[in-house]
Order: sequence, then C-alpha cells, then structure tokens
Amino acid sequence: MIDGYRRVEPHACPMSTCVAPTGSPCRTGKGKVAIQYHTARFHLAPQLAKARDVSSPTVR
Repeated sequence: MIDGYRRVEPHACPMSTCVAPTGSPCRTGKGKVAIQYHTARFHLAPQLAKARDVSSPTVR
C-alpha cells in the first residue's frame, strides 16, 4: 500500500522483539530497519486492518 507507512508510524510497534517507537520503522531482531512493518503494528491502523503487508519506505 502506497503511503501505508504514514498510517502505521503514528503507532508504536507492540512486538516485544521490535518495540519501534512512534515515528520510526519496525526493526529486525538485529536492530536493522525491517523491510515490512510487523503485522501487529499495522493492524493498529483501522484503514490497514485487512492489509496483508505494509512496506517500509525505500529511503529508510
């Protein structure tokens, strides 16, 4: 989804292995920027609840 990250990032990631703060992309277990946001995080945005994935912006 284009611009899906703008709807995801206002929410902190609830994943215990990530815990990305508000305004940041999700992280891998090694602390690198993840290719996609964790499902638990983008499900916090009602507009994205049925999305299969939300990709991190390529500039990250």
